[in-house]
Amino acid sequence: MRRIAVIGIGLVAMLELATLRVGGSAPWLIAVGLSAAVVIFAMRRAVDAARTPEEDVPAQNSQQEMLRRWRLRTETLVSWADGSRADWDRHLRPMLAREYMHASGPRAARAHAEIGSAGVAAFGADLWQWVDPTGAGRGDPGGPGPGRGALERILTRLERL
Repeated sequence: MRRIAVIGIGLVAMLELATLRVGGSAPWLIAVGLSAAVVIFAMRRAVDAARTPEEDVPAQNSQQEMLRRWRLRTETLVSWADGSRADWDRHLRPMLAREYMHASGPRAARAHAEIGSAGVAAFGADLWQWVDPTGAGRGDPGGPGPGRGALERILTRLERL
């Protein structure tokens, strides 16, 4: 492909120099344009011929690709557990609160006190503070989050609901 590019660029450059010497008449300008088009076409064919079949059809929806994406997302979420309280509040609390609300039954209009008492009964007061949907913003945002251990205990209790 390099050879095609060097020869093509050389040809176009020679025709451009000749056009400048002649004074830019129409036949010379057409010749330069055609030579540039031929070079571009030849380079495009060379690139297409060098492409492998795997590049043509990306496996976006294969099971392996979906599993890879799921693992990457899960690893990212778990890494937020070891971050600051602000990281926990921004990334994990909304997901955990949503999962709790989904697992706890129908979305009837419930008072926060009812949700809180049910949450304390399900998780215990020490873990509920990390799941409580209204608990974000309490405490020092730069302080440490609860860690992976707390995330594991919360997820275990969510599975039991």
